[in-house]
Amino acid sequence: MKPFAVVSVLGLLVIALLLPVCAQETVKESSTGKTFPVQLTITHEGKSYPVTLTGTTVRKKVVFKVYGMAHYAQDPQPGKTEELLAAMLTDGKAKQITMEFVRDVDVASIQKAYRDGFAENATVDEAKAIAPLIETFLKYFTKDVKENDRFVLRWLPGGTILAQTQGTDHPAITNTTFARVLWSIWLGDDSIVDQDDLVSRFAK
Repeated sequence: MKPFAVVSVLGLLVIALLLPVCAQETVKESSTGKTFPVQLTITHEGKSYPVTLTGTTVRKKVVFKVYGMAHYAQDPQPGKTEELLAAMLTDGKAKQITMEFVRDVDVASIQKAYRDGFAENATVDEAKAIAPLIETFLKYFTKDVKENDRFVLRWLPGGTILAQTQGTDHPAITNTTFARVLWSIWLGDDSIVDQDDLVSRFAK
């Protein structure tokens, strides 16, 4: 076999071996078909936080699909579902929620959904304490959502929440109670989605 042919065969073998690896780098949310990477790195103020996909799910309103979503966590450890959910509501490690919309939603509905979510997941005292922060957060949502728009929420150690809506980065909100209540909208007892799905990749 000529040297060129040998190189070509070896090259094809390398590509064939790499293809399965590449295929494993993303996960498709089954209901919406939205695809999410398995690994991400969050960078903020000179620090890097590698996070891993813990699960995906779909948000539905009645029978309508609203968005596919993915949850990520820094150094997630296998465990029982309830243990994993508790860990995701605890400050200390970086976490991320990514939402990819599959339908148009008006901004008033977006704001109402968040306002209701905070009310349902905070105690009376917590709601009073974080009320100004909730109002700040709601002002991040000023435009109607279109299909394929993306929201990204990041929870960094120390209770820092970073929000990105439709490609716009917003000022950080730092408060551990606010962060936990926000995350509880999806991973708490009164979740608006199937919260077990969001940690299913590490559930024993």
